[in-house]
Amino acid sequence: MPVMNSLRFLDRFGRVVLLGCLAAPLGCDSGNAETSAADEDGEEEDSDSGDDNEEDSGSSGGADEEEAEDGSSSGSSSSSSSGSSESEGSVPGLGEGEQGGAGMSDNRYHKANVTRSGQSYFFMANGWGPNFGSQEVSFEGTSFTVISMEGSQGSNWEPASYPTVFCGVYSDEKSRTCGLPASIDSINSLRTGWEWSPNGNSGEYNAAYDIWVGTDETRESHSGFLMVWLREPPGQQPAGSRMHNRVTVENVPGEWDIWSGRVGNLPIINWVRAEGDDTTSLEFDVMDFVRDAEERGMTIPGSHILSVAVGFEIWNGPVSNLESIDFYVDVQ
Repeated sequence: MPVMNSLRFLDRFGRVVLLGCLAAPLGCDSGNAETSAADEDGEEEDSDSGDDNEEDSGSSGGADEEEAEDGSSSGSSSSSSSGSSESEGSVPGLGEGEQGGAGMSDNRYHKANVTRSGQSYFFMANGWGPNFGSQEVSFEGTSFTVISMEGSQGSNWEPASYPTVFCGVYSDEKSRTCGLPASIDSINSLRTGWEWSPNGNSGEYNAAYDIWVGTDETRESHSGFLMVWLREPPGQQPAGSRMHNRVTVENVPGEWDIWSGRVGNLPIINWVRAEGDDTTSLEFDVMDFVRDAEERGMTIPGSHILSVAVGFEIWNGPVSNLESIDFYVDVQ
């Protein structure tokens, strides 16, 4: 993706872009979608309607898709690191949460409200890519497994699928109350943690946080992205240009390459583990990445964090038993 400006969260309205465009050097147009409140009652949806998610293209990249309505060993050495051994807020840390809401589906657009220790999240199977083939997923709370996935990248480097779970307002959906959206000025800390396992999958998929920024609490105000890649796959890369190599972020373990650009006319900043330096468990404060961007003079316009999502952008299958073990968000 092209290079972006600096990160002080200035109010500027940007048109809505849907997941999947966080990758690739070529520009991509992403369709708009209406925010859905259909799931506010906690009922799971499961319909076959599709949507027009197009993605910023290039060698690969972040994540940003619109969903339809419905509800061997790894090629790189995996490491586990944590900003703290457990969640520092009111939410149980990794491996300590009680998962609620379970199911299994081969519907590419399957959606469901789920919970973790009583807090609400939302799961989406999200097989949105133009060359999606098939996918079977199982989920329980914020834990989910891509049992199988077949498909290939699109002509503009779109992933075939991006199964994800999130807190807040994201894509064309929103979770029940979870602390997001929230104004940046009101957030003291935004702790989050994610543990996942490749289970032998070593191909073209990432494992990434996708954090949406907006100018107010509505999806229509979506104005930019922050992404944190715990895995950069062989053969793919984040959207935009690499601005920094092997830098550290205060209070966050490990080193990161920083890429920046635009996705569907919206700015994006990606913090990316180097290829072969996969991290399968990490806990951190999102605000440390916000401050890191500010200190580097990088800006995404916006005054609110709309959502925090995690998942796997899968460019090319097959994939089997790729697993998100646990995920939480704790807004203070």
